[in-house]
Amino acid sequence: MNPRAAAHRILGEVRRGALSDRAASRILPAVDPADRGLALDIAFGCLRLRARLDTWIRACADRPPSRMDRAVRDWLRIGAYQLTELRTPDHAAVGETVGAARSALGRGRAGYVNAVLRALARIRDTDSGAGPNALAGGGPFPDPDVDPVGHLCSWGSHPEWLVRRWLARWALADVRRLVEHQNRPPVVVVRMLTDEDPAPPDGVELEPVPGWPRSFRLEKGLPATALSHLRAVIQDPAASAVVDYAGGRLEEPVLDVCAAPGTKTLGLAAEYGLPVVALDISHRRLARLGAPARRLELPVSAAVADARRLPVAAAGTVLADVPCTGTGVLRRRADARWRLEQRGLDDLVVLQREIVDACAAAVRRGGLLVYSTCSLEREENEEQVDAFLDRRSDYRREPPPAGARSDCVTSRGDLFMRPWLTGTDGAYAARLRRIA
Repeated sequence: MNPRAAAHRILGEVRRGALSDRAASRILPAVDPADRGLALDIAFGCLRLRARLDTWIRACADRPPSRMDRAVRDWLRIGAYQLTELRTPDHAAVGETVGAARSALGRGRAGYVNAVLRALARIRDTDSGAGPNALAGGGPFPDPDVDPVGHLCSWGSHPEWLVRRWLARWALADVRRLVEHQNRPPVVVVRMLTDEDPAPPDGVELEPVPGWPRSFRLEKGLPATALSHLRAVIQDPAASAVVDYAGGRLEEPVLDVCAAPGTKTLGLAAEYGLPVVALDISHRRLARLGAPARRLELPVSAAVADARRLPVAAAGTVLADVPCTGTGVLRRRADARWRLEQRGLDDLVVLQREIVDACAAAVRRGGLLVYSTCSLEREENEEQVDAFLDRRSDYRREPPPAGARSDCVTSRGDLFMRPWLTGTDGAYAARLRRIA
């Protein structure tokens, strides 16, 4: 399949409700291996930078993108992404895109795509004033100093409600850096499960991630090839920090609740040398844990369970990595920012409360409950924990373990990873000890 046609199919499936990674996994096998990277880059780039691309398109078209035929709009985004972000030569960006669109749309609508993309190519260099993944002014975008919200929503390509939430909490400069970080394609990080330096196989290159021992960026090669030769998992340093934050000694039995796909489960079993039981409501996602657990020969078992009704009465340690908005990992979930809504956040807060209460009931006296999210939102993090402690006088916050990085620990002792400072995903965790 033509890589641009494949990107268009991914965008169409996402528009109809599919998750971007699942859509890509279904469609990419039909693309020549040499072209899969381009197809994925275009599709996920169009999803992340949708608002930026639509601003360019609006400046060159006779109608706003919201009033366009959706298939036409997706082709325009594909062409605009190549012209403005990949800096693909005009003849290739326009010609290849229009050629692929013609077979799907017919000559008439493909002609419209051609006209808009050629207009964009003409204004791009004279009006842009901004390079890829920068937060600069110029072109059809609002002045960042005059209208910072408008600029962060258009050039920054984030939903307004989320931008306003972040600006109410953090300085404008920090939010700009956060938005810029979330718009960059994510890197693949290999987390070693031993203290030994990795010896990657031929064709694989790893570079240490500064400040994060045992974490290495995959610079060359496939993740599967790297893992086949290393005692390691694919895990961002933020997720690794949650595992490390659990502490130096864990009481058995150890449960990882909402565990799928299980990289934290593997990290717990390897780091603390203890059997870990992984529980998740999704059998399909939980099944992905089996192969790496066998490869690494780790004492991991798994069971399907609803975290709100745990089949356990006396756990020593529970990691509750609860469902959340994922606002700390938007760079990894290309379509997620456009699915999020305030009411979705409110619903998740209720679900998280039910899960943490069920987990708390399953921890025996003296045991540890580690509550974690990959969210940046207060309601899902410190406010959720504060409300829990108000309900449960038999729990208290536990100080961070020895060795926790001071720049990643809040004044209350909670772990909080801020992507614009750490260069990682965002993450939060709190250690809660049952004292009665």
